[in-house]
Formats: sequence, structure tokens, C-alpha cells
Amino acid sequence: MNFIKNTIIFSVATFISRILGYIRDATVAYYFGANALTDAFYVAWRLPNTLRQLVGEGSFNAAFIPIYSQQEKVSPENARLYASSLFSYYTLILSVITFLVVIFAPWFVKVLAPGFKTSESFEITVELVRIVFPYLILIGWTSFFMALLNTKDRFFIPAVSPALLNLSFIFTSIFLADIYGIYALAYGALLGGFLQFAIQMPQAFREGLIFRPTLKRHPQIKTTLNRMLPAFAAFGVSQFSFVIDTVLASFLFTGAITYLYYGNRIFQLPLGVFIIGLGNALLVSLSKQHVENRMKEFYESIQTGMKFSIFISLPATAGMVFLGQEIVDILLVRGNFSQEDATLTYYALVGYSVGFLGYALTRPFKSGYFAKGDMKTPLVSTAFGVFGSVVSALVFTFILGWGVFGLAFASSLGGFLNVAYLYFKSHFQLDMRDISISFLKNLLATASMVITIEGVKLLGIDPVFSLFIGIVLSSVVYFIVNLLLKDSNSLMFLNILQKRLKARL
Repeated sequence: MNFIKNTIIFSVATFISRILGYIRDATVAYYFGANALTDAFYVAWRLPNTLRQLVGEGSFNAAFIPIYSQQEKVSPENARLYASSLFSYYTLILSVITFLVVIFAPWFVKVLAPGFKTSESFEITVELVRIVFPYLILIGWTSFFMALLNTKDRFFIPAVSPALLNLSFIFTSIFLADIYGIYALAYGALLGGFLQFAIQMPQAFREGLIFRPTLKRHPQIKTTLNRMLPAFAAFGVSQFSFVIDTVLASFLFTGAITYLYYGNRIFQLPLGVFIIGLGNALLVSLSKQHVENRMKEFYESIQTGMKFSIFISLPATAGMVFLGQEIVDILLVRGNFSQEDATLTYYALVGYSVGFLGYALTRPFKSGYFAKGDMKTPLVSTAFGVFGSVVSALVFTFILGWGVFGLAFASSLGGFLNVAYLYFKSHFQLDMRDISISFLKNLLATASMVITIEGVKLLGIDPVFSLFIGIVLSSVVYFIVNLLLKDSNSLMFLNILQKRLKARL
């Protein structure tokens, strides 16, 4: 299917960005460690970064692409006028939000980190919020042109653009940390936002997607704006849960916010590389299929998306649980980041990773709802998931005393509640027996993968080589076992590989 090809393209580009993201995290950890100052920055970065994840990882696409596909079917010129008008109002809204946050920064910090109110970190956090928040406008523009390029089946450049944000953080940490201290990271965010936007402009120009801003209202602007807020909420269960983590972690020990941040960053690698790419590519295909009333293909695409989500989720979860400590140690333990910091980061990683399947399965479901113009069901499912996450976090963290693991695990539970609601409310024509058989095949292959990982650990070789060999060998075992079980995803990848090899010969 075309969306699988686009998912792979998106995944390759995102993988490049995420590898640089790990180098960025290692660099930041080396220069700044885990302390009250890093907690202050990650609180300040939380709000614009959460909004970045919302607009850049599916929600803006969910509101925009189905309508743009409809308008383009009417005429390319009509689609162009619609995009021009929407860009202008979108920029206006982002500017107003940024202005309000900068003015009322102390209030926002009190909401995001109420535990900071009586600490020395409060004023520093407020200053950092005011510096870093204009990033929202830059990433808003980036997400807008990303969506436009996706409608033209252009996925690589938009997906690789976050690599420039990572490079910017690395640069400012190395060269500006001694001069500006923790503020160097805020300046790095602004520079990275500009570079992310700028890298897309040449391709947008070649595709004829550059236009003049106008405040003339296109008839579909109201519909788009009405869909955008519920789309933000519906795609944001994990992001909202991470915000809740930050709020509650501000009442825990110093460094808790930083541990959650780094644990979530590692968790985001497989999520960002495969699942977010799947959601974006699938939405484009589903929107076109729905507009053209190709409903059999529509439901087949959702089913394929669910099976692909399971195929990726189970080994990713196993890898993060059974190799997570080694990953954290190799990435972060140096300079000002201690072994104790690494252990607490690993606890957060495990808490997030056990919910990977729940997060992943929401993507094909929500893409299906959004392609049909249904914003209400995903919105309610998100509210249901967030409510469950908040209640669980309070119990796990403050009653059971599970600390950063409890906060992360509560977020995972919210993801499962979210997908459960979406499934029971859906009327999609899915073959659940076929999906269940795929799940069992992938689960058996994952068990073989875990045995392989533990076997490599028993060799007692150098940790770096042990991690590398463990990842490569267990991935090969997972793929081979799935091939032996005739899993459809493995057969599809084998077919793609064979075609590539034949094309080169």
C-alpha cells in the first residue's frame, strides 16, 4: 500500500533526526546534568514542546488534510486560496497565544510546576518561558508546510527537519553554555525552530505551495478552526499525560522532571520513527479514499495500520524494557549525569514503554475518524484517557510511592484507556480475528527476541558491544521468526527488499 511506502520514507528521515536527538541529549546531560536549572528549562520547554508535538505529529494534519483534499478535488486554485487564507488565520492565532503566554508567564509556570512557587527556580523558569515560547510560531509554520508537502506525497524533508532543532541544541550547549548558562538551551530552541521552517521552503517553492497571506476568509476556514481544537485534544493524550507528569513531578525530589524528560525522549524514538509516520501517511491515504468513496480500501488501510502498529510496538517495548538500562547508561552517564540519575531515568523509561502498544493503536483509529470528519469521538476518548491517567498518577505516585515510574506508568494506562474507547465506539469493518492472529505471531517472535537479548547479556562483553549486538541480533531473530510464522508485515517487508535488490541488479 502507498501509505506503507510513505511511512517507511518518513521513518528513515525521522530515524536520522532521532539519532541526532540522542546525541543532543547526551550533550545537554554532559554540560548541564540533572538539577534545579535543568528542571526549570524542561518546565519552560514543556508547553511549546507539547504544542509542537501536537501540531507537528498529526493533529494539524487531521484538521487540514481531509478538507484540503476535498478542496483540491474541486480545483487546485480553490485549494490554494483555502491554504492561503488558513495560513494567515493560523499565524494570527499562534501569535495571540504566544503574546498571552509571554505576558502571563508567571501564571503558566504556577500551573505547569506548582511545586516551584516557593523555590528559587520559579523566576528562572518564568524568564525561560518568555525567551523560548515564540518557538511556537516557527514550529506552527513548519507544521503547516509539512502538511502541505505531505498532500503531495513529500515526506522526507518535513520528517528530517527536526534534526536541525537537535543540531541547534548541540551547538548552543557546546559553544554558549559557558556564556549564557541554562539560557543557551532557550536560544537553541529558537534557532532550531527557524531552521526547521527554512529547510522546507525550497521544496514548497518547487511544488508551487508558496502563496501570499490574506485575511480574506475562505468558506472552509470556520470548519477547519472548529475541527482544529478537538483534533489537538484528540491526538494529544500522550502529550497531555506528559504535562500532567511535569505538574506532579514538581512535588517530588529535585531532578524528577529531568528524569521523566529523558525517559520520555528515549521512548519517543520508536514512537516517532514508526508510529507518528504511520499516522501522518495513513491520514493522507484515508482522506483520499473517503473523498472518493473507496470504503473497502478505507477499512483495509485501517486494518493494515493496526497490524503494522502491533508489529512495531511489541519488539519496541521489549527492547526498551530489557535493554533500557544499557541504553540510558551509554547515552547519558558522563559529565554531570550520575549512575543514580541513569537508574531513575530507566524507571521512567520502563513506565512509558509498557504503554507503547496503547499509544500506537490510537494512530490508525484516530486517522480513520479524522478522515471521516469525526472529531468528537477521538476528543472524548482523549478526555477518558487523560482522566484515567490523572487518577492513576495520584494513586501510583502519592499513595503507592512509585515515584517517576508511577507517573510514567499512569500515562501508559491512559493510552490503553484511550484506544479501548476508540475501539468500542468504532463501526469500522475490521477482521479482528486476522488482527488477533497477527498479534499472537508478533508476541511469539518478541518472546524469542527477549531470550536472545538475555543470552547476549550473559556473554559479559563490553556494554557498548553488548547493546549493539543485542539490538541487531534480536531484531534479526524477531524478523526471522515472523517470517517462519508467515506474518503479513514481515512478508511485505521481504517483498519490498526483494524488489529493491532486483532493481539494483
